[in-house]
Amino acid sequence: MTQAVIVGAGLMGRLLAWRLSKSGVKVSVYDASREDASLSAAWTAAAMIAPISEKPLCHPDVFQLGLRSLQLWPQLLAELQRDTGQSVRYLRRGTLVVAHPSDAAELTLFKNKVCDAELPGESYAVALDQEGIAKKEPQLSTSFDRGFWLPDEAQVDNRTLLSALSSAAEQYGAEFHYSAPVQFDGDRHLYRRGDSELTADIVIDCRGAGMVSRAHYPEQYPEKDRSTQSIEGIRGIRGETIWVACPEIEIHRPVRLLHPRYHLYLVPRGEGKYQLGATELETNDRSPVSVRSAMEMLSAFWALAPEFSEARILSMETNLRPATKDHRPVIIDDIHDSGRIVVNGLFRHGFLLAPALLEKLTLGALSGLISLPKRSSTDPRRAYETGY
Repeated sequence: MTQAVIVGAGLMGRLLAWRLSKSGVKVSVYDASREDASLSAAWTAAAMIAPISEKPLCHPDVFQLGLRSLQLWPQLLAELQRDTGQSVRYLRRGTLVVAHPSDAAELTLFKNKVCDAELPGESYAVALDQEGIAKKEPQLSTSFDRGFWLPDEAQVDNRTLLSALSSAAEQYGAEFHYSAPVQFDGDRHLYRRGDSELTADIVIDCRGAGMVSRAHYPEQYPEKDRSTQSIEGIRGIRGETIWVACPEIEIHRPVRLLHPRYHLYLVPRGEGKYQLGATELETNDRSPVSVRSAMEMLSAFWALAPEFSEARILSMETNLRPATKDHRPVIIDDIHDSGRIVVNGLFRHGFLLAPALLEKLTLGALSGLISLPKRSSTDPRRAYETGY
């Protein structure tokens, strides 16, 4: 039986653990954090599958992978439910993009970048006036007189999903080890956990921001690129979010607020709970949310809907997103020489990219070990045209 070690129990690590174990591979997953205190960016994320919203800000490769993930997520979640009996909340009601009247130029820039000539077919964005915004979100502030609805975008309950993926993988024999950091040696298939030396046929490194200071792949990069032992300049980007409870208000879909200095999002989490984020700071700092960031995010809550002034703060959370220089994901396939694969650099696009990257690995480095459902011919732009 093929033995695989996966380092990092975030979204990619758990997806791969599920797929490999289901295909008969003996899988062991190691994560440096405690089981009840995940350091994974996937745990803190808002888990939006929003390639259109991200298009003005992301690399074209990320955009195309995101479009593919929009097709793959429903298939993956349906299969996961069959395996576990657990339903994961997945909302595909689109995204609402707004800006204050004083920042109307941001909407114009957004339109120009989203609806450019490079996009095939019709526009992905539906222009809305004040009345159109009110029909989509009646409780949103009436100060927003222009905006866009992006009908194809979705959002998934990331924490239920992560739990379901672990359960599915364990059901097929995968073992998860927490508080268990792993280091790699130069020898083929050799890795260390503490003082123990263990071997595996395949090692898949999905440590995310954990690779910033603990990567050990010197053979892949020249000395000048290894000053911090990082892969392709992987660095941590600090993100901060706030969770509130406000049952008096009902927002039905993610809302993005464009601003010249930052772009904020509001995501409904069910049962009257909402998550708002997220700052982007070039630092590896995971310390608590700063006063400045908290004030900016809380003022955004109030600006989006005055009723949020009476919301109760549930938590303020920080984490690190693993990013490359151009914010594209990295897959390093060295399986034939060292038995290792690296998947990293998903940045803030983890849920946008993960299914497409899983498919890419299945068709490439892991070909023959795992399989995915056949490609859907459905155009995601047309699948939910009548969605609320």
